[in-house]
Amino acid sequence: MKLSFRIGVSRYESEDQFQELLTFLLRHRECVDELTLFTEYWHHGYFPLEDFAERCDILKNRMDRLRSHGFRNVGINMLCTLGHMPEAWDWLSELPFQGAVGWDGKVASCSFCPNSLEFRAYIAHKYTMAARAKPEFIWLDDDLRLFGIGVDYACFCDTCIRIYNVSHQFAYTRESLVGALNSPEGKPLRERWVQQNIDTIASLLQHIAETVHLVDPQIELGLMTVSLNISTYTGADYEKWFTALNSMKARPGGGFFDDAKPFGFVRKAHEVNRQIAHYPDTVSDIQYELENFPYHRLSKSVHIAMLECTVAIASGTHGVAFNVLKGEEGSLAEFHEIMDAIEANKPLWTEMDRIAGNFVNVGLYPALSPLYEARRNVDSGSWFEPISVDNAPNVYILSEIGIPLSMDADQSCVTVLSGNMAEGYTTEELIAMLSRGVLMDGKTVEILSTQGLGEYCGVSIQETYDNGVFERFAPDPINSGFILENRDARNSMSKEKGYVLKPLIDEVRVLSRLISYTKEELGPTSTLYENTLGGRIVVQGYVPWQLIHSGVKRTQLLRICDWLSYDRLPVVIDRCLKVVPFFKQAEDGSGWFLLLLSGSFDESGSFEVKLRTGAAKGTICELLADGSSVILPETAFERSEGEVVLRADNIGSWKFRIFYQT
Repeated sequence: MKLSFRIGVSRYESEDQFQELLTFLLRHRECVDELTLFTEYWHHGYFPLEDFAERCDILKNRMDRLRSHGFRNVGINMLCTLGHMPEAWDWLSELPFQGAVGWDGKVASCSFCPNSLEFRAYIAHKYTMAARAKPEFIWLDDDLRLFGIGVDYACFCDTCIRIYNVSHQFAYTRESLVGALNSPEGKPLRERWVQQNIDTIASLLQHIAETVHLVDPQIELGLMTVSLNISTYTGADYEKWFTALNSMKARPGGGFFDDAKPFGFVRKAHEVNRQIAHYPDTVSDIQYELENFPYHRLSKSVHIAMLECTVAIASGTHGVAFNVLKGEEGSLAEFHEIMDAIEANKPLWTEMDRIAGNFVNVGLYPALSPLYEARRNVDSGSWFEPISVDNAPNVYILSEIGIPLSMDADQSCVTVLSGNMAEGYTTEELIAMLSRGVLMDGKTVEILSTQGLGEYCGVSIQETYDNGVFERFAPDPINSGFILENRDARNSMSKEKGYVLKPLIDEVRVLSRLISYTKEELGPTSTLYENTLGGRIVVQGYVPWQLIHSGVKRTQLLRICDWLSYDRLPVVIDRCLKVVPFFKQAEDGSGWFLLLLSGSFDESGSFEVKLRTGAAKGTICELLADGSSVILPETAFERSEGEVVLRADNIGSWKFRIFYQT
């Protein structure tokens, strides 16, 4: 477990600034495992080499002096390789080489085309200078992407189009290529274009690795990756990219910048875990990025920041990269409080990593293919839609009502297909999913039906309504205790369709019916079906990913997920609570680890948690906030074959408890 601190330019550039930083770090020496100095303050891609040489001289001086004071693991964060976004172009030097070109011909003011030969020569000089400053490592930031870099989708310059044409014996211009990529029948072209994006990033990473290791083969390289839920346009082939960079260091990206909406850090944890699930096994140094960009002290409370880090470590990271010392404003004195909190939490995080650092998260898998953008349909002729900046798909809401999630498809008990996500998979991949347990919505049924897979869902779409409807729970054992009760999610406000489903076979069970505000029964809207592949399928056709926090809907969904997982849902919480479970198991089944996070401003009171685990023996302990463990008394749990029932007396508001068995 590693605690790393990322240091902004204004914290070290002048001698006075550096002296304040050094004094500050020495005071908090016990919680500093790694130090990373940023190369730039701005996100503009071009740094004139003569000026960058001066910056590297300062970096070398500061790193040497930090080492002389006992900080042994000191490196550089290259903030800009391609350039992140339009910023300060009026004040900084214009790009002297080809800027990234968007599909519409717009040229980025601050970000380079990654295939430009002039850029490749420039970036080799830049990384050579950084390597000669003798860092232990160099981090590459998350501008190694081809979307959201001043143009939404890149790069459509003459060089990149020529590479595409030569590779596939085409003769496209930018305009004709964009037209072909935007056409409904252009899927093979889109797949080839995304593959070119993958190869472009891999080639650039290899170029950087060779450049740095020519200076010093001992310098480690680290790569920050980008949230897949923002876009998969670049391709996200982590196996290829980390191999090209010869890297074992990773920092999964995602946004949670202030605590105005505290559940944002839970959603970020899921997205971080999604990236980790796609990392190659060779990546062993995985650091969570604690971020409150643009680094105003009061943007995020110390309590939430520490809670965020704890959840991140439970989600699969092996340390934290703190951006708390990167801001440009004020004295470092205002950061003593958070540093003291980090030091106090270090024993806990160290124990979490020791106990369960190699365990795998288990639960429901919200499906998202890394090749989604390459494969999705463009029936409306608009592949280049505005980029989404929402880091969390709607399905993450399931964790808020106590359903455990896993971003590793191989470790999941149920697949969740929502919205257009099915378009990111091949027919063979979808059939494999449909042979197990799948929770899906009405839009997914539409997509699967067009691919000839509707029979495995058990229903087709009969009608949709965009307002004035609610669901009524039908007579079915799943709904025992609340049959004929209603749920109104106001789909006129959510803009979600209410689907009327038509069962294709008598064996389909109806779980809910769609009812109009005038009490007309419109037909089934939620169904359950065991198909001919042996798969279990539940369709939720009425606002499935919003307003599911009632006791009735929560109970129905828990029972549904348990049925879908063949009665092996890993975690079942017996009360209607906003308690989020993060559950991990040893791959050989010898141990488990459970973090229960209260996402409420109310205390939980007592409740029971049923765990379905293969670990039938072993000591069950609670890991306390100070990093110590206590053995649970026998009155605090019951154990039977394949199950453990824990009794938790309380979890405080926005606090957590951790239990484990080894």
